[in-house]
Amino acid sequence: MNKMDLGSIGPHQVRINAALPSVHLYLLRFPLSTLRASAPLRLCVLLLFSLILHSAFSQSRKDLEKKRASLDQQIRTTTALIDKAKKDQSVTQEQLQLLESQIRTREQLIHTMSSELHRVDQHITEDEDMVASLQNDLVVLKEEYGRMLQFAYRNRSAYDRMSYLFAAESFQQAYRRSRYMAQIAEQRTRQAALIEETRATIDARLEALKEQRTEKSKLVGQQQAERQKLSSDRSGQESALKTLKKEEGRLRETQKKQEKQRRDIDSAIRKAIEAELKPKTTAAGSSKGKLDLTLTPEAKELNADFEKNKGKLPWPVEKGVITSRFGKQAHPVLPGIVIENNGVDITTEKGSSVRALFRGEVSSVIVIPGAGKAVILSHGVYRTVYSNLRETNVSKGDKVDTKQTLGTVLNDDNGSVAHIELWKITADGLVKVDPGPWLFR
Repeated sequence: MNKMDLGSIGPHQVRINAALPSVHLYLLRFPLSTLRASAPLRLCVLLLFSLILHSAFSQSRKDLEKKRASLDQQIRTTTALIDKAKKDQSVTQEQLQLLESQIRTREQLIHTMSSELHRVDQHITEDEDMVASLQNDLVVLKEEYGRMLQFAYRNRSAYDRMSYLFAAESFQQAYRRSRYMAQIAEQRTRQAALIEETRATIDARLEALKEQRTEKSKLVGQQQAERQKLSSDRSGQESALKTLKKEEGRLRETQKKQEKQRRDIDSAIRKAIEAELKPKTTAAGSSKGKLDLTLTPEAKELNADFEKNKGKLPWPVEKGVITSRFGKQAHPVLPGIVIENNGVDITTEKGSSVRALFRGEVSSVIVIPGAGKAVILSHGVYRTVYSNLRETNVSKGDKVDTKQTLGTVLNDDNGSVAHIELWKITADGLVKVDPGPWLFR
């Protein structure tokens, strides 16, 4: 075998020197490149991957917890409204709708809890895999460290080290041997630190697993409690429905009255908005049947701000539950009857204030016989409508701010229900928009 420089040895390229077998055999079995590139590198990759997973899990967990807190609050509000409705000693359509809303919300809550449990299970599995990988790496690190200690013990005397250096064939080779031995000593120190760091990481992961299992157990208990409450809600719904079906005649009369009120409100709102508008004319002065949508700079800015806040608009009442949504839906009691809602109905507490969804200008205050009053606010090409009011606090032309009180909700046979609509003015006419997605959730 040709002589070679130990400054560039590889795993199978060591010249065996009979005078110093322990040094050369160690280099043959454990080259420095292996020390640098095996377990430590894998451990760093595992730790980085762990941090990324933990960050993603934490964000997803926060989102689910936020959603669960919102649903919990909604359930508490609905429960309070149901309890107040029960005090009247009579089952009403409002009470049935509240129960239906309660059931929907509780089902969403149970589904959210299931998502949370899935995420916790997923994170537990990931952490268990991570601990297993770290423990395997710890074994490798200890084995490597043990070989280092054996080498250090065999060559512990200064005479052995000096003999190894003086056996060099040149000063340059002796220098490289000296640097190599120093690097081995440095690597031994780093290896010891890495072992302690790995142990600490494993301990932290095991503690995290313990906390996650505790959290999972707590979530399972909460979910089971919610399922029992859901069963109770459904029993209450069936009981209320059975009671109301005995009053089908009265409910049909009420339905006819409500249908007429909806048509009257729709007609009054449309008439009030159209009174503000003017048709677009051509250069020759003739009308094309299109509406003029020219806005002032202030109105353009207001319109843009309103659109930017979709999904962020505050609720028109401080406490309330949506008991009837936008669009066509089956009557909660009467078979074959379909209700078309132009907005959303929010059941709230008796005498509650109704607030502006966004800043704007009062374009109309109208009175609907038998259905109270309504306020229309202008937000560029959008109009928000607040009806079923007992009294109003604003007048036409007033500038209002977000969440400013516009009036007080009317209380009737259906309870205290604020009716909110959203209209958009286009060149081709008025378009009814579902206000639900615009409200903060």
